[in-house]
Amino acid sequence: MAALIIISGFIAYGYDLEGVLFDMIPYNYTSNIWIPPKSTSSGSLAGYYNIYGQGRDFTFFIKLPGAEKAESPLDYTKEGLNGVGKIDNIVITFNTIQALLSGDFRKAMVETRFSGNLNMSCAAWTGISAFSSENGKINGTFKLDGAITDWDGTFKIMNENNRLLLRMDYVHYPNGQKDKAQPAYDIIYM
Repeated sequence: MAALIIISGFIAYGYDLEGVLFDMIPYNYTSNIWIPPKSTSSGSLAGYYNIYGQGRDFTFFIKLPGAEKAESPLDYTKEGLNGVGKIDNIVITFNTIQALLSGDFRKAMVETRFSGNLNMSCAAWTGISAFSSENGKINGTFKLDGAITDWDGTFKIMNENNRLLLRMDYVHYPNGQKDKAQPAYDIIYM
């Protein structure tokens, strides 16, 4: 009888226990980032990113050393893109905990169902994003408000050949003039 009560308790509270465990686990993941050229006459950008936090709260940054020399100071500065986020909902599994404890952040990220939001800033713009993960892909939306240009779009992060691929489909337009929107996309390898 005692075993039945213990098993029933674990089934009833198992997800809460795993959520408490997740909230206690710190993580820190750094990797390279590469933005390929859009044409044969343009160059690529390379740098690194870092995601760190504990449990549901995280901070991140993207640095592209040297990009500040080629980009407008309204779009990018040497401080890079910085942000803070929160995972609002998460379905923790044993595989999530195991991947985080073993330091395999990429596996934990693509195999765990979650949703959340983040705020970000870079140079003269700020932005917001909402995201969710399921079936090994992270999908999201973003809105960036700049001094001269605004951006609205969607993104998808997926595992491709043992690296993460970020695809963004968006429109950009003069600040506050969405009727002049121009479509664009970017692919970033992480």
